[in-house]
Amino acid sequence: MATMRAWQYTTCNNPFESNLALNSVPKLQAPSKCSSDKTPCILVRVYAASINPADYKAPATPIIGYFLNSKPATPGLDYAGIIESIPTGCVTMLNPGDKVLGRLEWPYQHGSLAEYILGQPNGLVKLPDGLSFAQGAAIGTAALSALQPLELAGIKPNDSVFINGGSGGVGSFTLQIAKLLGAAHVAVTCGPANVDRMKALGADEVINYRESDVLDVLKTSAKDTGRYYDVVIENVGAIDTLYENCHHFVKPAGHFVQVAGTNALFTFKRIITPGFLGGGKRQYHPYLAYNVPDQLEKIAQWAGEGKLKIEIDEEFALEDVKEAFEKLRSDRARGKIIVRVSREGKS
Repeated sequence: MATMRAWQYTTCNNPFESNLALNSVPKLQAPSKCSSDKTPCILVRVYAASINPADYKAPATPIIGYFLNSKPATPGLDYAGIIESIPTGCVTMLNPGDKVLGRLEWPYQHGSLAEYILGQPNGLVKLPDGLSFAQGAAIGTAALSALQPLELAGIKPNDSVFINGGSGGVGSFTLQIAKLLGAAHVAVTCGPANVDRMKALGADEVINYRESDVLDVLKTSAKDTGRYYDVVIENVGAIDTLYENCHHFVKPAGHFVQVAGTNALFTFKRIITPGFLGGGKRQYHPYLAYNVPDQLEKIAQWAGEGKLKIEIDEEFALEDVKEAFEKLRSDRARGKIIVRVSREGKS
């Protein structure tokens, strides 16, 4: 029987990487038929994968996390590689031998931290010429989590955008994509080590949260300069009252999109609490990433054309996945963390 290597977990103790073991398991096989565009059915040899906070946070979510994936499970949403086989009935323009980048949707059991994966047709697109497998693997969840919230908020050319948390994998994509979509002014928060980096990526204003009170800066700017934002993207959640105070610096028709940083109960509270009882007074949108092939194509095209810079913090060998998760959980990553699944995956 053909085998492959895959990282697996059966428990969700803290820290997450303590649950992981690199095992030799039966190689995945494509089904004979594909029933829908969300069915994991396209066999891909994985050359590179990237990891996201959701890879360790979602399995640890009380109750939901327990039932999210069958065990043993392999973590990892994002990957890049080469298609080995496509079953009949699969609606796709891709072919065996194509270099692709992809993303899985929840729930799944067989993630990208393995030598082979069954990709979903709605989450696979061609890897543009000139992009490495590592760059392709960095796109998936982070880039979709940048583009989709901006579109959810109805961003328009000349809008002003505030991004709380601009230096991580999602935030650096959000900053660049906001500019690509025509934003006239983009402000971001970050720590002192990333100020120059954010400016280099196109930020018009950078708020160093270690030296300034972010809420005070936003309120003062609105009062003194008339800077009110059309869109707020929340990637962190470190300011508990950011939404509740956003009417001080967001236009009446503005939007606040919660990408990360709160639990389900806190999000629900924000949804149901009216403004006159202390809730927010602007449109609030909780967000979870989902696959849209056209959006993945658009992002891949931007990256292939050099319009979207893919920032990679560090690359780890497959054998060093535990160290990769330690780095991810440290919150010190400046860009995406990549796992080289195949030694040939450096190309």
